[in-house]
Amino acid sequence: MASSIIHLAVTNELTKRHTFNDEGRLKFGAILPDAGKGKASHLNKYVWGFNRKAYDFELFRSKYGELMKTDDLYIGYYLHLVQDICYRHFVFDKYKWNPMIPGNVEKLHKDYSIINYYVVTQYGLSNDIEVPDKFEDELIASLCTYDIDGLMKSMADYFVPVPDDDIFFFTEEMADEYIAEAVELCLKELKALETGEGLIDSYDNAWDNKTYSLLETTLNTRDLGGYRIDGTERYTKYGRIIRSDVANYPSEKDISFLKNSSTTTIIDTRSTEEKERKPHGLANMEGFEYYDIPIEEGSGVPESVEAVPESYYQIAHAANIGEVFRTIANADSSVMFNCTAGKDRSGVISALLLWLCGVRKSDIVYDYMRTKENNKKRFEQIQQNFPDLDMKIVIPNENNMIKFMEMIEANHGTVQNYFTSIGITPDIQQKIIEKLCEG
Repeated sequence: MASSIIHLAVTNELTKRHTFNDEGRLKFGAILPDAGKGKASHLNKYVWGFNRKAYDFELFRSKYGELMKTDDLYIGYYLHLVQDICYRHFVFDKYKWNPMIPGNVEKLHKDYSIINYYVVTQYGLSNDIEVPDKFEDELIASLCTYDIDGLMKSMADYFVPVPDDDIFFFTEEMADEYIAEAVELCLKELKALETGEGLIDSYDNAWDNKTYSLLETTLNTRDLGGYRIDGTERYTKYGRIIRSDVANYPSEKDISFLKNSSTTTIIDTRSTEEKERKPHGLANMEGFEYYDIPIEEGSGVPESVEAVPESYYQIAHAANIGEVFRTIANADSSVMFNCTAGKDRSGVISALLLWLCGVRKSDIVYDYMRTKENNKKRFEQIQQNFPDLDMKIVIPNENNMIKFMEMIEANHGTVQNYFTSIGITPDIQQKIIEKLCEG
């Protein structure tokens, strides 16, 4: 996110183009989120199956919407979040900043220390921020714990010149460019707040979270919760259905996680040969209901890249695929299903479940493509063991899922018709939807 001085510069420019009631409270609100301890001050939330993070603009508007109409402290706070999402797009998308390279974050912060005084002088800023009387009684004070003294000390430091040094990434020109873009976005949001139309959407402005697996002994165990049902403000629920690669050797921590989250129905779609070679670690474990439902289709490697969507279509029409969906629908607990790598069979099942629940296709493709990152080590090992194998066949590609869904529509019309064709009647379809979306 941008430094507090840059937030102050954006706010200062906004006052020249928009009328506010109390510029003092506006400016304090504009830097206040940076005083928050932890992530609560920026209303961070996880969406897209924990795969993405977002600022919860909708929650802020619902909690403080009435105050935003009359109190500029709350407008300033909200516009800070708007500026932060603008900054993320500016730095990560436009300028391809990579915080994962060791040392890059520290170097960026050093750039800030050099740039801050330039911003102070370029935008005519004054260190006139005042903490409101009885701040502890403000409604926003209950959002999180704030280090107000630390914030005010930092602000004072920003107004002190520092020795010139080489800039690593964030230049004066970039600061000016970002401030101009942030001002325009804030003005647009202010107008949207007046009309109630075109407000910033948390879900569509989320950013990628780090690669993760819910189990410590697998690479690709992921929740199907957190996806928005298209055209609504409803989401698939977390903790209901989990997709996974096979847990051959689950740890005590993995077992505790699954039991504590009531994920005790396990569906293993690997072929009979795959199971004989490596039995599932939860197959005979007390407290779990293990279902051996082999999907032979998808257990091998397709002949070519072009053949991958057809192989997915075959998985979707496998003899036992209906049993997988019936088991999910009728399970008393939450469900975890798996194949070997959590890629093809699990990818197809996940796509069909999300599609049935009304998740938009682009999000389904996104969920599918997360396997590319999660299974990076697995793909590297496959390439080492099979150097002549065309890895384009193995590694997920967006077109594979897109073409698969096109085949479903071409042959069945709708995803609901597809489910009916494999014996999953509308009442069972509704049970699946309720399991993943309701309550």
